[in-house]
Amino acid sequence: MTERRWHYAWNILLGVILIRGFAGGGINMTSGLFLLPVSREIGVGIGSLSLYMSISSVVLVLFLPLAGKLINKYDIRMVTLAGAALQAVSFAACGFLNKVYGWYLLAVPQAIGAAIVVNLLGPILINRWFSRNVGLMLGIQMACVSLFGAVLQPVTSAVIAGSGWRTAYILVGGVTFAVILLASLILLRNSPKDSGMLPYGAEEKTAAADKEKPRQQLEIEEKTALKSISFYLLLIFMIAITGVGVFVQHIPTYGQLLGYSAQSTGMALAFASVGSSIGSVAIGMISDRIGSLKTCYGIIVIGLLAAAGFLFASHSFLIFGLATFMHGLVSSGVMVLAPILTLTFYGQKDYEKIYAKVSMGAPLASILLIPAYGFIYDFMNDYRPVLFGIIILLLISAFCIAAGWKNRCTMDGCPTWKTRK
Repeated sequence: MTERRWHYAWNILLGVILIRGFAGGGINMTSGLFLLPVSREIGVGIGSLSLYMSISSVVLVLFLPLAGKLINKYDIRMVTLAGAALQAVSFAACGFLNKVYGWYLLAVPQAIGAAIVVNLLGPILINRWFSRNVGLMLGIQMACVSLFGAVLQPVTSAVIAGSGWRTAYILVGGVTFAVILLASLILLRNSPKDSGMLPYGAEEKTAAADKEKPRQQLEIEEKTALKSISFYLLLIFMIAITGVGVFVQHIPTYGQLLGYSAQSTGMALAFASVGSSIGSVAIGMISDRIGSLKTCYGIIVIGLLAAAGFLFASHSFLIFGLATFMHGLVSSGVMVLAPILTLTFYGQKDYEKIYAKVSMGAPLASILLIPAYGFIYDFMNDYRPVLFGIIILLLISAFCIAAGWKNRCTMDGCPTWKTRK
């Protein structure tokens, strides 16, 4: 009865929501708002400035394995505080910069901190503290992160418009560090075992196991998965669908180039966050009902509609806002569908190792495509070629997920290139 009334796992969920809400929904989701005003004041192109995001992604790919080891080895509160200091303080320090190389340098500590507080903290702690409904908890967490973004993006836009981008950098970074400091010290704990308790729902796990029996029986080793056709198709799917999602960093710039004010583009970006919030929970629920393959196709269709909306967004702010909302639905699919598909293709045995490699597609896409979109605009003075490129990426996503599903792993193993021949 005690578990049903209140379990400390809910404190953990609240702490993770607050930390990721400000670190992800605050710092990460507002970064795109600074590109245009900063580039104009310091006199560089948007592509040159946005290169710091690619540097951040490279560091993220390299540091993620070490970050996972640190979280498992040291007290979660101390690791979280270290991550907050690296990410939030570095972000605030951007408010004092005058040269573009400063952003390149600060991208390193920002990425190291983000690997801890944005990428790994939530999934690791939720898996430790929740025995059942882990996917739902992850969806709720991501939905809350998007809601934080929906609030903090227009607020940040207003600060930039009223007090300048320097003040906005310092304010967002400072508030984020303060929130993470309090949340980690008050709410976070390492694991239920260290606190002398069981994870939430552990007593009900046995009863639920029968319903998940087919999934649990799939035991694909990492070495086998990495040789399979489905792994590479799933990795390309991740790169392509993330390539669609990272356009969110350019939406504020695109909106202002269409003639909308900074406040309006900030509000439109908030629509994307609301879409991502709804999608985070809905995608998991819908996937359970109709399957992850049909859900992927639905997300891709919505992405095509969003791209078409952006192409005609100059005619109406309503169209622009609706397109950003649908784009948010698509971008949420990256964080929700990827773990579901990995589990479906390979099972539980080496899930964490395989998913870590599949998820590398996301930062790889950021490394390549965030600056590429900026350089395409700088060269052609037009975002329409970027939007046509996004449509191509969506078609590639559809092909990869269809072929990957056809060649997914079964109890008999995984189809490989050699076996296909």
